[in-house]
Amino acid sequence: MHFDVLIADSEIIEDKKLRNKTTKELSNLNLHFTLDEQEILSKKMDLNLLIINIDLNNSIKIAKECLNNDIDVIFIIQNTQNLDVAYSIEVFDFIYKPLFFNKLIFKINHYVKIREKEKELIKQKEFSSIILNNIATPIFLTNKDSFLFANKNFFKVMGIQTLDELNKKYKKVANLFEKKQGYLFEDKNCNWLEQLNKQNESKVLIKTKTKEKIYKIQANYLKQDKNYLIFLDDITHEIEYKNELINLLYTDNLTKKPNRAKLIDELQHEKIDINSLAIIDINSFKEINDFFGNKVGDWVLKQVSFLIDEVIKDFKKIRLYKFPSDTYCITGENITKNDFLMAIKNIIDKIYKEVFSYEQYEIDTRVKAGISFSTKNNKLITADLALQAAKKDNKDYLVFYDQLDNLQEYENNMKWTKKLKNALTNDQIIVYYQPLINNKTMQIDKYECLVRMIDEDKVISPFFFLDISKKSNQYTKITKIVLDKAFKKFDKLDYEFSINISYEDIEDPKFIEYVRKKLKKYNVKNKVVFEILEDESVKNYDILIKFIDEIKNLGCKVAIDDFGSGYSNFEHILKMNVDYLKIDASIIKNVVVDKNSYKITKTIIEFAKNLGLKTIAEYVENEDIFNTVKDLGADYSQGYYFSAPKETPQINNSTKAKNE
Repeated sequence: MHFDVLIADSEIIEDKKLRNKTTKELSNLNLHFTLDEQEILSKKMDLNLLIINIDLNNSIKIAKECLNNDIDVIFIIQNTQNLDVAYSIEVFDFIYKPLFFNKLIFKINHYVKIREKEKELIKQKEFSSIILNNIATPIFLTNKDSFLFANKNFFKVMGIQTLDELNKKYKKVANLFEKKQGYLFEDKNCNWLEQLNKQNESKVLIKTKTKEKIYKIQANYLKQDKNYLIFLDDITHEIEYKNELINLLYTDNLTKKPNRAKLIDELQHEKIDINSLAIIDINSFKEINDFFGNKVGDWVLKQVSFLIDEVIKDFKKIRLYKFPSDTYCITGENITKNDFLMAIKNIIDKIYKEVFSYEQYEIDTRVKAGISFSTKNNKLITADLALQAAKKDNKDYLVFYDQLDNLQEYENNMKWTKKLKNALTNDQIIVYYQPLINNKTMQIDKYECLVRMIDEDKVISPFFFLDISKKSNQYTKITKIVLDKAFKKFDKLDYEFSINISYEDIEDPKFIEYVRKKLKKYNVKNKVVFEILEDESVKNYDILIKFIDEIKNLGCKVAIDDFGSGYSNFEHILKMNVDYLKIDASIIKNVVVDKNSYKITKTIIEFAKNLGLKTIAEYVENEDIFNTVKDLGADYSQGYYFSAPKETPQINNSTKAKNE
């Protein structure tokens, strides 16, 4: 074994007999003798063991340097006075004077044996790691600059036969990867291994003669050889699915303009800071569709989009979005009210004056607009209210009156806060249950637990009181009530059941403790699914991912609710350890009649299957929707086609549930 020992003690060095005897006894090792500080430090990269007299000049400094380089240190000491100094730098092994030859030899051999065992263990671990990963994924070994080893899969990916050929083609390892924004190699001159260690996981792009692939890259540092074992996991399909989904979700299929979901995503992630918003509707567009046909109607929608573009092209801070049907949205960032109003008036006037000619047809159109300059995060709602008022009063446009909204909101908040307080006091927060049908067996497999409130003998939808509960700090109380009642209900039932929780619940450290407590009380840990809505309230994904991991460790499952809405974050889905994706109701309800919704649903299901996740279609309201999502491969269906939410779970099959 290659083992280097340096002895820095004048007695041993000057006693030629002792020195020669030591050298002869340890002939299988590399022994060095010196008292010179610089010479000692110059050899530190090669040393395994330093034996140094503590009285030597700068012995503590020398010892610290060696310890930092993973070199074992033994102090030669005269007495115990210097022990505290040695302990302070974490040296705990000593040879006391007078020196005994056998003790010296024993100490050195002891460290040789320790190092031999360590080296053997490291070899075994490295060998095991290579064997385990050789088949599953491409790997290579590098010292940062060159390829030292590559497995068969890596050679296959690269279309290269030998290590020499690999190093000849790529003079540096960094040259293997393409430079691209958002990837590890944004800059090929960076210290990529240092960056990779900081980020833990990153993406890289590799181009070969025939293809371009995206990989997740991870590095394991092999301390003994000071090299890195690099693992590449092909995520090309996941990224392609993600990009296809993003394009489908955020782009209007007809006009290719950003859609409503895109606007919501930008507002949620603070990519834009709008102070003005207008919603524009084409007057009597249904009549155009009915009279001229859908083909002409679609053509008109595109022409209106072109006209709006023409008007706003000189306004750099104004942007067009295409909402569903015949609706358009105009947003303004840091623009004056007068400039925004002028732009909207110009759009209305331009469309009014334009006569659209399609073959032998001449089509006149007019539009109405609702405008909001609200200072609150409600411009979409208030602009729509203004649009409805403009239609009612037959005005070309109306601007929302902010002060009136404040008064109405205050009165509404007071009313529902009082009702909610009464319901909490009198145990009138109840749970309804809606079945989820297994699309293969057509049996009820699961239930979703839905909160309701009793008010004056009426069952009230959460639409009226959940937002108020958040504003009045009652939301987590409601979640705990639903959790407690659902756990109790399914304690003896052999069904999975889901409970909706929010980011407010998740970031409360007491909530996970409450869950643990209830799981000990009720036999539901393998039945409960926590549905998480990934909406604009999620401020810290590290907290969310940690919560999911803790819940999974308790034996529970996790679903992402409303997946495919404007808030879905595909990057984070790849990192979350979830079990189900619930496809957003706004997509499923249009899956039969809207090509874009169909494409989105199909892509989400394929995306989920690729990640090993199950999919649930919400809002299955009729047979056509059910047959479509079933044919697309959705695993479960939920909606009024099978059953409305009811007070008690139905312990029977889906056919009976439907007939009842």
